Amino acid sequence: MIQENSVVIVSGSGEVDPSLCRALHEAGVMVRVVRTCAEAEELLDGISVPAALFCETSVTDDTWADIMKFAAEARTRVPVVVVSRMIDIDLYINALENGVADFMVSPLCQENVAQVMGSAVQSIVAVQTPGAA
Repeated sequence: MIQENSVVIVSGSGEVDPSLCRALHEAGVMVRVVRTCAEAEELLDGISVPAALFCETSVTDDTWADIMKFAAEARTRVPVVVVSRMIDIDLYINALENGVADFMVSPLCQENVAQVMGSAVQSIVAVQTPGAA
């Protein structure tokens, strides 16, 4: 079951961009931080699945691309949002071409995060709804 107002942030350092945390909290979203892809994968296989995964460009054991792969193969599909600390157009294009729901660059504000969350969740609902385009 998807928990609509919750996200998991995959951060190799365990230290999440303060602007992202603040924006998510201001939007009423519960945040759980994990440090590895393996931890995120366990959560996706669990009973309470987050509404989205926010992922740094690289984490301790893998990269955003690895997270995207297991998120796409999970029992319950959830959107993956890549969060970068710098603008990288090639990475942005690569991420979007490989199925991420969105790509964000710090610093972030509540309005941007709320919009990304809404779009990401809508895209997954469309995929999971039979006959949806």
